Amino acid sequence: MNYRIENKEKIIGLFLFIGLIAGIFSVAPAIDSANYLTEATTNSNQVIIAVIFQFIMSLIYLGIAILLYPVVKQFSRTLSIGFLSFRIIAITLSILGTILMLGLLILSDNYVKGTSENFLEIQTLADTLKSSRDTVNHIFMILVLCIGNIMLYVVFIKSKLIPKWISIWGITGAVLSIIASGLVLFSILDIITVEYIILNVPTAILDIVLGIWLMFKGFNKRSLLYLKKQT
Repeated sequence: MNYRIENKEKIIGLFLFIGLIAGIFSVAPAIDSANYLTEATTNSNQVIIAVIFQFIMSLIYLGIAILLYPVVKQFSRTLSIGFLSFRIIAITLSILGTILMLGLLILSDNYVKGTSENFLEIQTLADTLKSSRDTVNHIFMILVLCIGNIMLYVVFIKSKLIPKWISIWGITGAVLSIIASGLVLFSILDIITVEYIILNVPTAILDIVLGIWLMFKGFNKRSLLYLKKQT
């Protein structure tokens, strides 16, 4: 039992690093640009790479949830189911975001190669897809992901599987990311601005800290002993 959990700890820690790296490479400046209709097709390789890495990030997020669920459910089944459910919804939204990004790439190509008669039609459709993608990717996916993460860190506090300060950091970072997405939703902040990035930095740094902790320290051994007795 302990051997299997210790293996999971290291894999989860590694996945956190891979997920963070994939998240960085999933950013597509051409899509987020004000001139996305011309820049997307010009930088098509950049967009395709971003799509691939966002899909990888989605799979990593799912893998982390699958590995964590059997452990954390022993301490709070309700919160663990909530965490897993919100994580699955977030992954679904993330994959939807990749589909919308590919749609924008196709429209960008048609816009650049199109005739003057269909420019306005393509522009209208592209603006709708761009707005939908931004809402899905930068607002609702983040909101859902962070709500699930808060549930997870509450379980961590209850179970003492990781140090309390990491869990509090995780909850604080999730709240800041929710605030960032809320500000974008109400058009107070734009996407990929300094303020938006600053609000999301604590969560990114936490992924590094938690990844290192799980790979080299692992879960609290007393909590694992309690888990072993329960099973």
